[in-house]
Amino acid sequence: MPPDRNDPFIEALARLIIPMGMPPIAARMQGYIMLSPEPLSLDALVAGLGVSKSSASVAARLLERYGVVQCFTERGSKRVRYGVAARGAGFLSEQMRFIGAMAALLQDTVTARPDAPAAARLADMGAFYGRVHQALEAVLPES
Repeated sequence: MPPDRNDPFIEALARLIIPMGMPPIAARMQGYIMLSPEPLSLDALVAGLGVSKSSASVAARLLERYGVVQCFTERGSKRVRYGVAARGAGFLSEQMRFIGAMAALLQDTVTARPDAPAAARLADMGAFYGRVHQALEAVLPES
């Protein structure tokens, strides 16, 4: 049985991830897929969420790109189904890459400008971002 599109989990998840840049339809779709006991076809997502097929298709591809859903193909068919990817850590992996890039930028800036008035602050920020990046690397699967 498919999940209820009005499930409080779906809206709570959407409220968490929309401010992080996730489009609203994709955010709700992620919650819907997470609650589904099995992968869902695009038609099932359209019907279950009450969205257009083109909106569902764009959202599903975005979620797949972020690594939070996985595309499963049906043997002998071109039809695909969307289900939860491993731990759904793809979006977090994207953030980890950003955090690593920020750490490198801050550290490189301090190295290039050690006497700048903000050097101590940038060094502290760079060290912090570096520690967060290392912690995320330790717990996230290889991407």
